[in-house]
Amino acid sequence: MSENNNGTNYSIDSEAAARAEKIKAIRKAVNSGKRPEDAEIPESVRNREPLPPVYRVRKDSVNRNHAKSQSAVNHKKKKPVRKKKKTFGQKLRGLFPEKGDGVLESTRKVVFLISIVAIIVCGYMVGDYYLDLWRNGMRNNEIAELHSVYTPPIANTKDDTGENNPERYYEKLVSAQKLLDINPDYVGFITLPTVDGKPVFELPVVRAEDNMKYLDISFTGGESRAGTLFMDYRNHFDDVGADHHLSVKNSDNLVIYGHNMADDSMFGALKYYYRNNDYYDKHPIIYLESRYDTYVYKIFAAFIVDADDNSETKFDCWNKFDFENEEDFYNFVNEAKRRTLRTNNIDVKYGDQLLTLSTCNTLLGDRGRLILLARQVRAGEDPYEGTESQANPNIKFPSLYYQTRTNEKYDPNAEFEPYGPENK
Repeated sequence: MSENNNGTNYSIDSEAAARAEKIKAIRKAVNSGKRPEDAEIPESVRNREPLPPVYRVRKDSVNRNHAKSQSAVNHKKKKPVRKKKKTFGQKLRGLFPEKGDGVLESTRKVVFLISIVAIIVCGYMVGDYYLDLWRNGMRNNEIAELHSVYTPPIANTKDDTGENNPERYYEKLVSAQKLLDINPDYVGFITLPTVDGKPVFELPVVRAEDNMKYLDISFTGGESRAGTLFMDYRNHFDDVGADHHLSVKNSDNLVIYGHNMADDSMFGALKYYYRNNDYYDKHPIIYLESRYDTYVYKIFAAFIVDADDNSETKFDCWNKFDFENEEDFYNFVNEAKRRTLRTNNIDVKYGDQLLTLSTCNTLLGDRGRLILLARQVRAGEDPYEGTESQANPNIKFPSLYYQTRTNEKYDPNAEFEPYGPENK
């Protein structure tokens, strides 16, 4: 309720009702043929004063405010519009440049897609690489197990008559025949034992018509990044004829190649002769079995060479298979002694058969090679005698090595104790 200045009580709703009564009375008079002013309007309504303007304004304001508040309520009650979820295909399509994308957005998407492709390709290559190594390792383990079943105990079996004696009768080993049945290029089996431990590797060795065939071919003939250990095709190693006698004299220096694999398979573990100071002391000897006999070699030098060296430090020891004379032999073994990473007390004499193991090494990039040079254990000799080692204080590295290490140098005049007679 509200009160005007005259004290009269007014109600917005009652005014509306009075107006409605007047309109009703006027309509009734008109319908009965009377004039509007003759309408019978109730006294209570006729004398009612209209609502002051201020109240009419207030009424309109109230109505408007009510409408606004009602609209606000309706707005609040209105549920928010949810974006329609994109399908997987739409999300995938959004990774690619689309119409409407700016230059930066398109560039970002292209770089992102290239990165994804690169990651997938690299992941596949790395996975495939190690899967191939795993398969090759499984095959080599099976071959080693087969070999161990039929091989005799490892020992130095060289007799006093000499291995190159044309009168010696050679009988093929059962283990050799088993491996020849798998691969006719089989020429031997090599083992790198550990002092009081498990061998580093036990692997078959082949020899083909060239030095390329087994770079990426496994012993069983399948493709393999690890390849197979192979002897230089120019070597002769217990080549026996149908009469069970040597058909040709053995080479003075047997050379065997193998890959430096990332998982240390094949000749991959040989890198530790360079990296670890105590590795030589734990692995100073090598067993090499031919198709007919088993021989033991003791390592007297381990060194790095440059495969493409044409300077004064060139030493392509893998191309030396026979020695012209005693001087030629001592020049060769003393050059190896100057380069060895660690020195020892092993004596080397003219007439000793040598064994060279060659593998890649990253010290000089793609040109680096790690070489192990060993000589055959003589009849009745202790294989480990003289294998105690010390670091070489004056190592002769290839010229390429010193190009990036200007603070190092080799002293050719330093004290050096050569193999052989004093004048050699």
